[in-house]
Amino acid sequence: MFSGKTQALMARLQSKQRAHKNVLVVKPALDDRYDSVDEIVVKQKTAQRFEKHASMAAYPIKSAAQLGALIGEIDPDIIGVDEAQFFDEDFSVALDVIAHKSGGRVGDMPIVRNLEIYVAGLDLDAWAKPFGPMPHLLAIADRVEKFMANCFQCGQDARFTQKIGGSAGRIEVGADDLYEARCGACWTPPVQ
Repeated sequence: MFSGKTQALMARLQSKQRAHKNVLVVKPALDDRYDSVDEIVVKQKTAQRFEKHASMAAYPIKSAAQLGALIGEIDPDIIGVDEAQFFDEDFSVALDVIAHKSGGRVGDMPIVRNLEIYVAGLDLDAWAKPFGPMPHLLAIADRVEKFMANCFQCGQDARFTQKIGGSAGRIEVGADDLYEARCGACWTPPVQ
């Protein structure tokens, strides 16, 4: 978290839009942070809190079948997925079909051509365990870029997410109210 992955995703997708590509952006429907159900949001720290800096329209979806329906409706050239860790394994299989296997199906939608796909998500949860479909997505990706935040405690490179509030649940959508970026020295596993 707080590494700039959504900002990098938005920059790539906006570049594709400027090149006159039809871009479809999706995000998990359960991501209702920032009161922004129909957009992906970049936050920027100002003073002592994070505030909305930029956003991009996105379709909130729950499943690969919904993604397939949107592809049929919108006929995109490019797909952008934010917060992919909140989807299930079926979603990563669908993205593999969309990117690499024309002639396959996603839900009721036949995939007649391969599409470029850009995905942003956390690879590890707050317990430092692989998160959702991310291990599969990392394995099938043609290219992977990892981003690091700065540790909220010491300022070093941070690759872990520290849970600082909320419940003991593995999936709990939140921002700086529930999570901090931490380096390996400052991170501690949350109590289960």
